[in-house]
Amino acid sequence: SQFASSLQELLQKLAFASDTETIKAVTGTLNQQYYCNAACVPALLAISAENQQWQIRQLAAVELRKRITTFWEDIDGNTQQQIREMILKAIVDETNDLTRHGLARVISTIAKSDIPNKKWEDLIQFLYRCCQSATATHREIGVYVLDSLFETIADTMGAHLQHLFELFAVLINDPESLTVQVTTLEALGKVAEFIEPEDRVGVATFQGLVPAMVQVLQKCLATDNEDSASRCFEVFNTLLILEAPLLNRHFGELIEFSINVGSNGELDDNLRIMALNFLVWTAT
Repeated sequence: SQFASSLQELLQKLAFASDTETIKAVTGTLNQQYYCNAACVPALLAISAENQQWQIRQLAAVELRKRITTFWEDIDGNTQQQIREMILKAIVDETNDLTRHGLARVISTIAKSDIPNKKWEDLIQFLYRCCQSATATHREIGVYVLDSLFETIADTMGAHLQHLFELFAVLINDPESLTVQVTTLEALGKVAEFIEPEDRVGVATFQGLVPAMVQVLQKCLATDNEDSASRCFEVFNTLLILEAPLLNRHFGELIEFSINVGSNGELDDNLRIMALNFLVWTAT
């Protein structure tokens, strides 16, 4: 449609604009003429799925998430269902990480509205299937979207704990993708917040996964993957302050590990500081 193609032209200008005047002018037009109309939702989805340039796909995905928040309830049921199906296809087909992450956040935003209203009930099953796929990028998508769902529908996710534990116990040892492993570790950090101190089975199950979590952190350090290592350390710091004793069984090894990292002169200073911070947290 004319609406969609004009919207695409404006996003093209915005994605590659180098001066603030252009950015201001284009953003103004988008807000006044396009983002005030529910028709922008299917149009943005089509652009985020089909445009040849990842920069424009990514920008469309970012904008789509914001517009879903505004318009989702106004869109008729049939169109909603088409959007759900299209976005799952788009995220599986997407090759660019940033765009995939943008689409994942769109999915979790729709889920925030849908799941409490008993809609999109096959979403979680779809994500489980992705996590069990033989294709590493599909596993990455599955666990990334599950992780982002903890930010929008945490209570629903909390009800799936047993199943998630089984899934994450496999994914934390992913043989092929460090991205799957790190994202699983982050998701386990969110699962941890649902474990009550008196839930002996939950605590024991989680404690059983801690050595594999430490191995993921070791792998990040060994491959100089500073960003992922820092995300892993953040999770361990969070686990320390929870009431459930999730790290107690492996406390000695964790302290020894952190001392080794902190005193290793060959590692990046930031990583050594993170390890020493962890030791400070353990002492408080």
